[in-house]
Amino acid sequence: MAEQLRFRCLPVRQHQTTFYLFAAPAKVLYALLQINQRSSEKDEGYQRILSAARVKSVSKFVEERKVMAPAIVVTLQNARFDATQEELVIPESDAAGWVIDGQHRLAGAKEASVDLDIPVVAFLGLELDEQIFQFVTINQTAKGVPRSLYYDLLKHLPPQKRPADVAKERAADIANQLKRNEESPLYNRITVVPPQAGRTISLNNFVRKVAPLIQIDKTPISGFSLHEQSRIIDNYFRGLREHDPSLFRQSPSMVFRTLGFGGLVNALPALFNLTFRHHGAFRVIDVVEMFNRVQFDFETWTQLGTGNAAEQAAGSDLAEEARRRYEVESDQPAGMIQLD
Repeated sequence: MAEQLRFRCLPVRQHQTTFYLFAAPAKVLYALLQINQRSSEKDEGYQRILSAARVKSVSKFVEERKVMAPAIVVTLQNARFDATQEELVIPESDAAGWVIDGQHRLAGAKEASVDLDIPVVAFLGLELDEQIFQFVTINQTAKGVPRSLYYDLLKHLPPQKRPADVAKERAADIANQLKRNEESPLYNRITVVPPQAGRTISLNNFVRKVAPLIQIDKTPISGFSLHEQSRIIDNYFRGLREHDPSLFRQSPSMVFRTLGFGGLVNALPALFNLTFRHHGAFRVIDVVEMFNRVQFDFETWTQLGTGNAAEQAAGSDLAEEARRRYEVESDQPAGMIQLD
């Protein structure tokens, strides 16, 4: 008679289906379960082929003693629930069931040099079409975390972030300062939820454009403090609002379109240098004077289309027009600057 493994479990009933929640060592589970990988030559199976890189990444994650909370989803073919003992009884076999979701987590945890119990959601005797339904539901219907929310939560992640992540975190901090400042043109105009086209911008879009400006050695404003960078961006948009208030009253507004915001931020380093060189500071009154001198027609951007290339073209158009108005051929590096 085959040996049996027993795991304390919790039955959960949804509609007409019961599944079971339990935890077990990754190495034990891996020995019990098979992965129904999808063959490139035959129309059978539903799982993706294991990615060695992803398995290695999970293994490293586990070896760093980090918590892996999401459960893998499996179907067990000959298991039974012992209600008296509140245990799931599984015949010990290398084909006790199939992994529906979580193959990389299971394989990575198994490969790790440390033991790890992982949570499991187990169906009993699930038919193939139901397995596929669960797989598709998990991997297609369920939505990932919006990047805007990721940036909003980034400050709560562990230390040792990459420079790009630090820049994103700082950009998110700047966004949070500006959207809460009642005197800022960006007050209540940066949102975590999907933006209203031409009326608000997403935190995702703000971070996407601003983070490269403040990453070390990227632009003239990257060496400033968080407070100074926030003031630079705020003064920039305040100056534009004082130069042409209608740009901010329009609905939709070019300033709050993806193209318009992207073009303005792309042009900021050049306009920052020009303003400082010719006016000696980057106060709101200096930015106003700069925009008054440039007299740029932002409606010309409507002809550029969409996408990153259009944003780059918009920024280049504004920067080149400013250089032409100031009759300079190149930017000069900024030194100490007055922001107030």
